[in-house]
Amino acid sequence: MALVLFGINHNSAPLDVREKYAFSESDYAQNLAQLLEYEEIQCAVALSTCNRTEFYLSLEQGAEHEQVFQKVFSANMDVPHFYQSLDFDCARHLFRVAAGTDSVVVGETQIQGQVKKAYEIAQSVKPLNAELEKLFQMTFKTAKSVRSATEIGKNPISVAHCAVQLSEQIFGQLQFQNILVIGAGETSELVIRYLLNHDGGSITVSNRTASKAKHLAEHFNIKSIEMNRLGHDLSEFDLVFSATSSAQPIITFEMTEHALKTRKMKPMVMIDLAVPRDIDADIHALEDVFLYTVDDLKSVIVDNMNKRKSTLEEADRIIDAEVSLFMQWLQRLQYHALLKEFRESFISKKEEIVDAYRTGDDTMDAKLEQLAHQLTNRMLHTPISKMREILETGSREEIRLVAELFDLKTHQ
Repeated sequence: MALVLFGINHNSAPLDVREKYAFSESDYAQNLAQLLEYEEIQCAVALSTCNRTEFYLSLEQGAEHEQVFQKVFSANMDVPHFYQSLDFDCARHLFRVAAGTDSVVVGETQIQGQVKKAYEIAQSVKPLNAELEKLFQMTFKTAKSVRSATEIGKNPISVAHCAVQLSEQIFGQLQFQNILVIGAGETSELVIRYLLNHDGGSITVSNRTASKAKHLAEHFNIKSIEMNRLGHDLSEFDLVFSATSSAQPIITFEMTEHALKTRKMKPMVMIDLAVPRDIDADIHALEDVFLYTVDDLKSVIVDNMNKRKSTLEEADRIIDAEVSLFMQWLQRLQYHALLKEFRESFISKKEEIVDAYRTGDDTMDAKLEQLAHQLTNRMLHTPISKMREILETGSREEIRLVAELFDLKTHQ
């Protein structure tokens, strides 16, 4: 058994590559079902956010992760931008992701909930085995510890918060701007909250499902417009935020070009928080539009990053300690399986021999069974004791040699 991570994120690939492989929560179950069609994969968890698309897999014993990667992903994934991690590195990566130390905005708050949702959906598709279940339970425990024991958990921020800060840096004050928020999900709601906390001006929300936009507008006492009005009404807005799960751009080049003419070339600012992008990338070519994406936040929100980075060393100490505990648990689980297989192989041979020498006399057969049982236990005592010492203190190579010596499959 091996725990494997296949992934692509903001560190390994630019936005134009990442958005090819992003998918919404509503597609998690379908993606997992496709993965589980491969016999090498016991169970899996899929995670896709604006910064990453990752698959956490538990492979069948003996499956080679490189071969699984090529077999499952090579036909539809940009291999050079993907990373692969096993066991310790897989666990450490997931712990850092959930704790917010592997995010564009260090300490961002949304990712922990996104990981929890990915776990819940995976459980609904196929219950996780002991290894993957333990990995995610310790992930949630570690993320909570990091946020409560370090500065990362104080004054929590998010990509939405940084986007509003960016708009403040551009405009100075937001109270005089007409603002449009596209989308009605968690990120859009956070944007609206931060805008209101920063004295945002006239705020309007729009969503493909008009009832959701209306509900959000009523909750925050702001305005809403239907999505099909964007082409006509876009010119009214100075600042646009967009964060939907649309597979295609919502704001097109032509729509924006028309809006600029209506505005008589008065500049607009657009901040696209979606992956795949909601705002046509070609809009960059228009002189009077300042277009930002999630990747642009890396260089713009310097203060928040520096404050969070000063606590990373402390956070990593907590994470590394928890990863070590997880690996000890994983090794014990695997060693028990190896010892169980070793013992069962002897017992199977014992029963085969006893069956061959049964006489049909109940008394004699009972004595034969007792003798074989006692002999087997005595013969197994020393080898199992020595094997346990090697398994608990030995290297992977020593453990592999033990498995090969007794023709055990668990660690081969």
